[in-house]
Amino acid sequence: MNLDKLLEEFKETADRTLLRGMDDTTGLEERIRMNIEKKGKKRFRFIYPVSAALVAVVLVIGFAPYLLQKESTSTHTPNGTSAEPGTHQKPDPKAHPASDDQVIMGTVDEIIDVLRVGMTQDQIKAKISFPYTVVDNYGGSGDDGTEEYWGYSILAKEGYQRKDWTMIETEALLKRDVGLEMLVGWKDKKLHWYTVSYVQGKDVYLLKLNSNGTIQEDIVDLSQGGTGSPAASSIFDLKPEEEDRYFNYMYEKKDELLRGLSPIDIVKLYVRAVQDGQLEMQYALRIVDEGVEKPTFEQYLKEVKKDPVGERNFWRSNKKMMELGSKMWVEHKDDETIVWIEYKDSGPDKTGYIMRQDDQGIWKVRWRP
Repeated sequence: MNLDKLLEEFKETADRTLLRGMDDTTGLEERIRMNIEKKGKKRFRFIYPVSAALVAVVLVIGFAPYLLQKESTSTHTPNGTSAEPGTHQKPDPKAHPASDDQVIMGTVDEIIDVLRVGMTQDQIKAKISFPYTVVDNYGGSGDDGTEEYWGYSILAKEGYQRKDWTMIETEALLKRDVGLEMLVGWKDKKLHWYTVSYVQGKDVYLLKLNSNGTIQEDIVDLSQGGTGSPAASSIFDLKPEEEDRYFNYMYEKKDELLRGLSPIDIVKLYVRAVQDGQLEMQYALRIVDEGVEKPTFEQYLKEVKKDPVGERNFWRSNKKMMELGSKMWVEHKDDETIVWIEYKDSGPDKTGYIMRQDDQGIWKVRWRP
């Protein structure tokens, strides 16, 4: 094991994910170094006074290498699966059982951290060592430009075979016949989007990396046979006329459609756009301070695609706000107008969106809300 290389990768991961708020990771690195050198091949563990989410990031480094092969390649066989070179070994299911929620979640986290929209098929083969299946008859329409589909069954029991890629195999996931399954959509031989269905406890989740770099993740509603947990009422719910305006603005992006809307009305549209993964609409609803240059949408899109971990955290916090938000009100403070969201007892105190009016008098969300 190249310890210096591992620590360097850890620091890069820290910069991209939850550690970016920590000013100094030197002490944490030293603990990792000492534990690895002391325990040799044993899995290391350490104690550090930070969040459980941070610990999960480091644990992924400990158990994920069986999934991600940073310096390996895959060869494709005529029957639609990838045959690994002799240097690759299939992970021992006894060592990494599909019943282990921590292993499953860590694998999902690592997929999100490593895969990016635009990666080539060869790059994916070099990252993921599990066999894949070319899905010839996938039920997608291809309207988004998708030309080919690959399916992965990961942390599966010996002999497991996917029945139907057009459906989520909820029964197999709940029985722990397989830990997670990934479907990759390709355009011009580059990753266009992917979905991951996985199990945690008694729940099945569906996560999607969209072609614009945004991420959506929700519990599959098993009672209805659909995707997404049953919708609960929220202070962000749109009335029928507001929903009509939302879709009209989504397609036309004409600010005149927003004329007369209050700051709260705009925040509701923005929060819905985040939940739906509508990146262009999020961009259109935001405004920068005077004297600050707003990036082009192409620049914004490029930055979003670089940071799927950040997009996942952003979507999760938005969803939590929708679930726990109990009241919204507007505060005019000095030169600022703020829309405050107050949370139920189990949530944080409140969240605020700073609002600005453009030169046409239309309210927008400040670029960094």
